[in-house]
Amino acid sequence: MISKYINFFRSKNGCVTFEPASDEDIEHVEAELTTRGFANIPDDYKVFLKLTNGLTYNGIEFFGTSPHYRPEKDYTFPDIISESKQYINYDFFTQKIIIGRISENILLYDKKNDYYGIVDRTNLRSRIEVETFLEFIKIFYDISQHHFGSKKKHP
Repeated sequence: MISKYINFFRSKNGCVTFEPASDEDIEHVEAELTTRGFANIPDDYKVFLKLTNGLTYNGIEFFGTSPHYRPEKDYTFPDIISESKQYINYDFFTQKIIIGRISENILLYDKKNDYYGIVDRTNLRSRIEVETFLEFIKIFYDISQHHFGSKKKHP
């Protein structure tokens, strides 16, 4: 099912995806995260990473296991480790990992409470919490369908 949503985003102009992550890449990142007190990568996010090692579309970014330099934008698309490490000194981020961002919000996985969430970057309040990555990516699919879906024809 996750692949359905990834394929939807890939079909849209402006969507960028990357080569899938290998099992070794995922294991390496997971080991680095957990030794620093962050959460492990949940199994359903691993499914996403094995389909695409990151995705960006219309301001939505889901990070992968490695950074990706985009020369046409002179921009390096971040990775899970570099984004999560920025918050290593904040107790709030213990047993969590940052998996993306949208606007002024952080997309994260919270292992302790077992949810994916959209959290305000400024005050760290949860805006949305769901139990699975499938539910999480569907939120962005639904938003994209609503805002960028087919236009109604006027008679």
